Amino acid sequence: MTVIQRIKQAVNNCDCEKDNLDKIIALAYMIGKEKATREVSNAYNKLLAEQRERAEKCRYHNMASEIIGDERYIYFGDYDGAMCYTFGSDETEV
Repeated sequence: MTVIQRIKQAVNNCDCEKDNLDKIIALAYMIGKEKATREVSNAYNKLLAEQRERAEKCRYHNMASEIIGDERYIYFGDYDGAMCYTFGSDETEV
């Protein structure tokens, strides 16, 4: 079994009510995913804000605004960190 297969198995078999290796592996994966989502979303939202600011300063700001569109942020469900918040402080003996 490869590392990726083992991680996928742990994520698919995770029962967060039990203290076992699958829970630790799955939570490490999900918490990492939440952190990465937050980092990428923050960087992208900053980029969108900078584009908006440049468009508003442009001589043809209406046309520039139409080109860049109306999006001001991007949101993914993992951004809120629910897994980290819910299970991150669980005690473990593993």
